[in-house]
Parts: sequence; structure tokens; C-alpha cells
Amino acid sequence: MQPYEIRDPIHKRITFDESERKIIDHPFFQRMRFISQLSFLQTYVYPGAVHTRFMHGLGAMHVAGRLFGKVIEGTSAIVERLTAEEIDSLRQRLRLAGLLHDIGHGPFSHECESIFPMRRALPMDWSWWQDTEDRPTVAPSNGAMAGKQAHHEDYSVLLLQAMVKEGALDKILAQDIGSLIHVGVTPSNWMSKIEQRVPSLHALLRQLISGEADADRMDYLLRDSYFCGVAYGAYDIDWLISSMSAHEHNGRFVLALAENGVRAFEAFLLARYHMFDQVYFHKTKAGFIHYLEQAIATDEIPLMIPTDPYAYAALHDGAVIEQLFTAALETKNYWSQHIMSRIPARRILRLQEGVAEDMQTLEKIKKICELNDILWFIHRAGKELTSLGSDASHDLFVEKKILGGSKIVPMMEYSDLLMKYNEKLRFVDVFVHREDVDRFEKMLKAM
Repeated sequence: MQPYEIRDPIHKRITFDESERKIIDHPFFQRMRFISQLSFLQTYVYPGAVHTRFMHGLGAMHVAGRLFGKVIEGTSAIVERLTAEEIDSLRQRLRLAGLLHDIGHGPFSHECESIFPMRRALPMDWSWWQDTEDRPTVAPSNGAMAGKQAHHEDYSVLLLQAMVKEGALDKILAQDIGSLIHVGVTPSNWMSKIEQRVPSLHALLRQLISGEADADRMDYLLRDSYFCGVAYGAYDIDWLISSMSAHEHNGRFVLALAENGVRAFEAFLLARYHMFDQVYFHKTKAGFIHYLEQAIATDEIPLMIPTDPYAYAALHDGAVIEQLFTAALETKNYWSQHIMSRIPARRILRLQEGVAEDMQTLEKIKKICELNDILWFIHRAGKELTSLGSDASHDLFVEKKILGGSKIVPMMEYSDLLMKYNEKLRFVDVFVHREDVDRFEKMLKAM
């Protein structure tokens, strides 16, 4: 029995041991109490959405443990190749990966990533990383840092490495956790040696943290739906997990669902689709994200994203909100004033990216606004329903019954719904500043 327990509205009971409590108590994870799960959706759309990345991390750890018990410990072909100590160590890695997968999020979660520094500017231990462009090279003579812009997973790895330096995490354990939450990080030699006995074990574990049916999505869909007060994210998590298993297929272990779990997976996928369509891509959130980006770009608020892990860990939602409150006291600060006064831009239309008729409409709107000095902007949002069939690392299979036994077939070949519903959500939301809405509508009628 685990010595510690908390109550949770989604999973009822979440238990953890002493070693996990030490990580939960670390300031880097405690900071997640002050990073909202849904940023502006909580502030201005769903007042009940008061949940945080802290709660989500605990929930993802709990689901990761359930997945490990069903998929790894429930597969005799895997268990018989591992010692009891190795199984315990792997369970620890997966649960901590679930706990810490979002530890690198900045203020307002994804909303501040547009001003993140370049990845190569981060003071990483690059020995963890694959031999790719992620590794730093000599900076150009002009001092610019080339390469990709950092994202929150990069900061997650940076914070893990800082915890290693302080002695809060074992280096081998931390590297394996990093490899489960970031595709660019290689697993330790310890995990690589285990994989020689259990082919593709690391890829299988990573799928349970970041895959088509992973601990992250399983928790946030139920949690976000519950706290927002909407029904879109509901699905049967118990039935879905109970149908999952690992199978040796073409020389590697893959994730598969029993046939009776396919409908639960389809319901899970549709829940995600509708949550993006109705909640995550909400028009009010999109408008205020634009305002925040402009407040930063025009220096209304002095927000800088540091590369030092401890300076970064000092940033949270409250720090940005205080900056916005201060900036809003100045009448010249249009963006901050509109954010803090809750005066959003008006979305006048949602268009589908790539649809010829909609793109013609977009050009018409652009012409009206430019000829009449109407302030407007667009917000593009997109999400793939699934990467099945396009990303081998996320492959999901079905254990299909046949005469005399069963066989493993790709999910994309089994599910008629997926073959018809595997579309991309690609929206173009068109906004007009609130002060110009009446004038825009008059110009539109006059055409």
C-alpha cells in the first residue's frame, strides 16, 4: 500500500510513495500550482476551470501507473524477460514522466511560447541529446543563436537537469524520464540494455506518455471537461485501459487494443476532437491571446523568458497578471487595458483553412478592412485528430480475432470511423477590434 494519498475529483484517489512525494514537494513541481491548465479560458470563459498544471501532473502520474500495470505488467512476454527490480524501476520512470511531463510550462502555459528563446541558448547538458541539430554549434559572428525555438518540453528537460545538479534526482533516472517526455533525448544505457531483451520497450513506454492513447490526454480530457462544466470530453477511461495490452509484432513490442476496446478508443478520439473544436479553440481565448502577444511585442509589459532554470521557475501566471495590472493603469497601453477590462475583439467569422471559398471570403474581409482603416487580425488554430498512419512511433494496433486465434492489424485498417474522420482541424478566426465592429458591419452592408 502506498503511504500517501490525495483526493481527486477525476480519479477519486491518487496514491504515491515517499520517493514520489520528494519530487512532488520540489519547488519546480510546486510551481505548477500557479500555472493554470487553461490560461485565458479560466480567466474569461469558464470560471469553474480553476484547475492547474499541478493537478493535471498528479492525474497523469496516476493514469501512467494504471497503464503500466495493464500494458507492461499485464504482458507475460515482457515480464518474463525482466527482474522484479527492473519492473519497479520502469514503473517509477513512467509514473514520474507522467508527473513531470508539463513541468517546463511557462506562464499561461502555451500562450507565452511565442517569445521563448532559441533552444540552443538553454544551458543544457547536451550529452543527453541525440546527434541532431538540437546540439549547439559555434554561434554565428553576429551573436545570433541559430536553430529551433525552444518549447516547454525543452524547459522540462532543463529543469530535470537542474534537479540532478542539486541531487534531487538521480542522473540516470532523470535522463530516462527526459527521454519519455522529449523525443530529442536519448534513454540511458540502463534502459538501452533492457531494450536488448525487450525490443522497442522505450518506444512503447513513451507511447504511454505521448501517444494516441496516453496518460496526458486521458487525464486532461476528463479534467478539463469536468472543470469547464461541459460534456464534450467524457469517455470511458476504465474500459479503454482494460482493453490495452502489448504484443510482439514483427520483432518489436507494440501497443494494441482488444476488439471490444475499439469503440472506447473512438469515443476517446471524438472527445478530443470536440474539446478542441468547442473549448480549446474558443473565440474569446483566441482574441485575448492576440492581445497578450501584442502587449509583449509592444513592450507594454516587460516579460522576458530567461534561460536560467531557477529564474524561469520563478515565472508563473501571477507574475504576468501583475505586469498586466500595472500596465493597464496607463491609458496608452491599449492591449493591457483591454485584457484587464475584459474587452475582447469581436470574432466576425470562422473560416476553414485551405477551402477555396473561405479563402476568397478572407480576401474580401481584408480588402474591406484595409480600405477603411479597420483594425483586424486573424488567429490560426489547428490540430490533427490523430497521427495514426503517418507516425510509426505512435502506431496503434488491434488484436483482431480470427478463426483459431488472433492477429495484430493497424488501427487505421480496422476502424471505419477513423478512415472517415481522420481530418485536420484547421481554422482561421477573423477578428475586428471592438471599436471598429459597427463600422465594419456598415461597410459590409454597403457592398
